Amino acid sequence: MLLCIAPLLSVILSILIGKASQEVLFFNVKPNFYTSIWTTFGIAAALFTGILAMIDYTIRKELTITLFGITLFISAILDVYYLLILHENSANAQQGISETLYFIWWVNRLFYSLTLLVGTAVYLRIKSRNLRLPEQKSRIIWRTAVTSVIAGLTCVFIMANTHTILQRKLVLDQMAQIDLLSFLPLIFLFIWAVFYLPKFMHRFQGIFSKLLILSIAPLFLAQLFMALSTTAFDTYFNAAHYLRFISYLVPLAGIILNYVETVRNEQRMIAKLDVEVKEKQALTANLLEREGLLANAEKISKLGSWELDIRTNAYKWSDELYRIYGFEGNSFQPTHAIAQQVVAAEYSKKLNKELSNAVKNKTSFAAEYQIVQPDGAKRYVLNQGYFSGKENKLIGTIQDITELKEATLKLRKNETLLREGEAVSHNGSWEWHSNQEHIFWSDEMFNIHGYLPHSTIVSLSSYFNFIHPEDAQGLRKIFAESRKNKTSFKASYRIVRPNGEVRYMSTTAKFKADEVGNGYAYLGNTQDVTQLKETQRKLEEKINELNVSNKDLEQFAYVASHDLQEPLRKIRAFGDRLKSRFTEQIDEEGKDYINRMQNAAERMQTLIDDLLAFSKVTRQTKAFEPVDLNQLISKVLHDLDYTIENTHAKISLSVHEKVEGIAPQLAQVFQNIISNSLKFFKPDTHPQIDITSQTLMGSNVPVTGAIAHIPYCIIKITDNGIGFDESYAGKIFDLFQRLHSRTEYKGTGIGLAICKKIVENHAGFIFAKSIEGEGASFFIVLPLKSNAA
Repeated sequence: MLLCIAPLLSVILSILIGKASQEVLFFNVKPNFYTSIWTTFGIAAALFTGILAMIDYTIRKELTITLFGITLFISAILDVYYLLILHENSANAQQGISETLYFIWWVNRLFYSLTLLVGTAVYLRIKSRNLRLPEQKSRIIWRTAVTSVIAGLTCVFIMANTHTILQRKLVLDQMAQIDLLSFLPLIFLFIWAVFYLPKFMHRFQGIFSKLLILSIAPLFLAQLFMALSTTAFDTYFNAAHYLRFISYLVPLAGIILNYVETVRNEQRMIAKLDVEVKEKQALTANLLEREGLLANAEKISKLGSWELDIRTNAYKWSDELYRIYGFEGNSFQPTHAIAQQVVAAEYSKKLNKELSNAVKNKTSFAAEYQIVQPDGAKRYVLNQGYFSGKENKLIGTIQDITELKEATLKLRKNETLLREGEAVSHNGSWEWHSNQEHIFWSDEMFNIHGYLPHSTIVSLSSYFNFIHPEDAQGLRKIFAESRKNKTSFKASYRIVRPNGEVRYMSTTAKFKADEVGNGYAYLGNTQDVTQLKETQRKLEEKINELNVSNKDLEQFAYVASHDLQEPLRKIRAFGDRLKSRFTEQIDEEGKDYINRMQNAAERMQTLIDDLLAFSKVTRQTKAFEPVDLNQLISKVLHDLDYTIENTHAKISLSVHEKVEGIAPQLAQVFQNIISNSLKFFKPDTHPQIDITSQTLMGSNVPVTGAIAHIPYCIIKITDNGIGFDESYAGKIFDLFQRLHSRTEYKGTGIGLAICKKIVENHAGFIFAKSIEGEGASFFIVLPLKSNAA
């Protein structure tokens, strides 16, 4: 608007001062100087605007700028014609040249204003749907250009016949007092500015459309000043050309600013795209990372994914699904035939039915079945998914559950075995957590207490209602102390079943601290020991009866042995008298009978002595004392000196341990075994006896029943005698067991039984090994401490 004030000032000054404008405002220059300058600048601006508008359409396919660009371009061509006439007649600034210039100006302004008016009206009538495609826009531009060119050629024709038209115009001027034709471009501009420009700006929004408002003022003023001009090159005349130049600059500025805005928008768009690209790159990296995590998750969980396009029957498998089926990942394109082939034959019908129902009902599915891998291995899988109606696809996952299936089957088997085992042994399991009142019971726990499984809810407080009234207080005390000290416990008590039956129970509970929080739990086992109690009671009765019977038998054996010795002594005494006094009167047969009688009496005496010794061992209850085995065995060997010398035996002793026991009894053990070694030797061979020892923990002692955590002394007595068949190794320690006849070797068969009894009284073990004809080895196993056993 400031640019429009300058010509107004020049007009005001020229009126006030009364001089020509060239003398006041333009410093005495030629009359047509400024007109030529502003016209030339206007032509340059219009041409530049038209060229830029065409370039803008080529790049952006924008119609609004192109309409004004074409109009200005043709106006610039008309202004060139106007400028040529101006220079040709510059020397003659008379009425003729003024009329010619006015007319050519009027024709140019009429073309410009009418083109703007008609073009804007036509563009506003074009519907938006006809401006979507580049081809539609090109057709409109071509029509606009052709129409504008025709209008421009019409104007050139009119300008070429300026004199003829001016002559006719004189006739019209004489008829009318007011020159209405001079104001016709102004009227067109008014209609355009008031009625069409606001609609145009509303529909085609942008900087260019907004700047068109600024061109209204210079256009109106230029047309007004030209109408007020009386002679060529006066103040109004020059101001009008200046304002026309300004009106050309506005569209040029709009195009330039539009380009600037476009560049800025492009920069913003580029920056936005750059951000979007970076976001997409980050998203892509995130997706790739997620795909890697998904692949690892599928690999870890043995879970593969798949989809089936129902229309094309095309399959897609994940890499893990290839591995589950036993193939190399992505080694081939999966087909329906391959997908059916991997399914075990007995499950194929079931799977097809599940998938068909999912497609038919548009629902989800789940199927558990077996697959057969290429190497023949069978695996259990779980196939589950859903039908996507929108994509017409079956989408699912397949998980290898072989280990889970086998574990489940094993768990079910173990549960069955446990349930049956509990039923057989009348053992019930239970669990109680400190954060819960409810007690979990196994099925057998219900059976033990006289209820059907899961027929009642058992809590900690209600359980004491099952306890026998005499035992309830004791059990409460045991449980309370265990909870207070957080320890395991054992308890024996009675329960009363709903039918009134009393049963004996034995409960063992283990304390278990909760890994999360401050809670704890008790895991327990309760056994119905009623039958065991009854059996124990009967057994105790039998034991008492046996103890009484054993005492009677021992007393009988002791009394009988003593009572039998008196007749034997008389038999032997009378036999000796018969042999000494009546030897001559008794023939040889009688003497033989007497000898046999004496031998039988002697054997009977020996048997009675051995029975007395065995009975003595059974009844003797002396206290255990430390015994030096080396000294004890040495004393035994000293007592056997006579036999050792007669048999020329060689004995080696390497025993240094001390044990707790009854020395006389242990001495009898060693004496019996060593005596047997001296008795059962091979003819023409001197006995060789080796006595050694070692200390071993019970876990390393080769006998059944040894306590693993206590030390034992093992004494080994080895000889080179006749030995025995090892199949008799267990029988030789029984009473009256003989492996040889009395004619071969003397004995009663009680000696080793006495040894076994003594060793067992010392919580030890005795056994023998032998090879017949090569000797025997006797092993005596004794605990070092009597109370350890």
